[in-house]
Order: sequence, then C-alpha cells, then structure tokens
Amino acid sequence: MQILKALIVIMGVLILAGFTFLGVELYKRMSDPNRASLTGPSSTAAVPAERPAEVTLDVPAGARIGEMLAVGNRVLFKVTLPQGPDRLYLIDPRNGAVTATVTAGK
Repeated sequence: MQILKALIVIMGVLILAGFTFLGVELYKRMSDPNRASLTGPSSTAAVPAERPAEVTLDVPAGARIGEMLAVGNRVLFKVTLPQGPDRLYLIDPRNGAVTATVTAGK
C-alpha cells in the first residue's frame, strides 16, 4: 500500500513538472520578439500589403546583385561593383530598411 501511495505522489509531481515546463516554454515563445515578427503580421510595415515595397540601394551604375541569403529575419545581398570591392547589404524585408552595409577590400 505504501508503494502505491509513493507512485501516486511521484506521478503527480511529474505531471506538475510537465505542465510547468509547457507553461514556461509557451511564455518564452510568446514573448520572443524575433519569433513574433516572423509569425504574425508586422505592425511596423511601412507600405500597405497590396503594394510591393521599393528599396533603393546606394550602388553605382553597372553594379550587379550576386548572391542572396536569408539570415534569421533579414536578407543578405552581395553586390559586385564594376571598379571596386564587393559590398554586402543586410536588409530587413518587413520594411525595406538597410540595416548594415559591409565593404570588403580597400
């Protein structure tokens, strides 16, 4: 009889620990700003949904956009310049803002 009581107490503690873990994980995922921006509509959108955004990069004539890579919730563009080093642009696709520019070489 004591073994049965001990098993019931142990299982109750495990159930409470499981619910606590689920509650903590749910709270962390709901309060993560990066995850929230990927799943729901953005309140900071600069343009309406029916119109595509226009982004102008500060590149000289003859430059070519090479590779594109998604990095988290940003997009990385490699731009090859006609006479000069390559540039990397990090763009936030939600509002079209250039968040960083990296110039390689001299």
